[in-house]
Amino acid sequence: MSRRDRRARAALAALAGALLVIASAPAAAAAPATEIVQGRYVRIVSRADWAAAAAMGPEASVRWDLEISAAAPSPGTVRVGVSALGDAPVAVDVRLCPVAWQGEDCVGGAQLLRRAWGVPRNGRTVELDAISSDDVAHVRLDVRLAGGREAGATQIRVHADGLGDRIQTGPGGQLPATGGSLPLPAIVAGSALLVAAALLLVFARRRRGGDS
Repeated sequence: MSRRDRRARAALAALAGALLVIASAPAAAAAPATEIVQGRYVRIVSRADWAAAAAMGPEASVRWDLEISAAAPSPGTVRVGVSALGDAPVAVDVRLCPVAWQGEDCVGGAQLLRRAWGVPRNGRTVELDAISSDDVAHVRLDVRLAGGREAGATQIRVHADGLGDRIQTGPGGQLPATGGSLPLPAIVAGSALLVAAALLLVFARRRRGGDS
């Protein structure tokens, strides 16, 4: 074996070792993602951990906070609603706070709009409340699976309609009934093995080319 081949083999071994360390490391806790949907006047700021939602099991729940406001030239009303589409039953607790939530607390007291509400999964929007365009609604949804371990998935969306705007927000993916998404460590491990295999293949081809 030439000196060049030995150096290449050592570099490959070091890289493979680094990939294995990355693959075996636990995935960092996913942070809630913030999305802003802006209409002409109405605005929704949505914050939720969709990675947790995608892996949610029967005993877990996901918190979804939304701030709904409007900046209109004249007073009006904004209707807040929820729709869902899919075949996995979900239950939702919906609370409304007049100011921004402080962790678990709502200063001044939260208004309970729905408790353990089985959201209709026909795609139709169900109105939860109507607010003045001068107010800001701080809506909190606690979403959980309601049907045990049935297969299927459901996507939930929050709507804000008023002042000529019809906007909505929701997860990019779907909410599985059994948490069937592939965990991130498995994805990383699979990627690391594929990269290592590709590098080994390239190295082997170079060796055969050098030998010939």
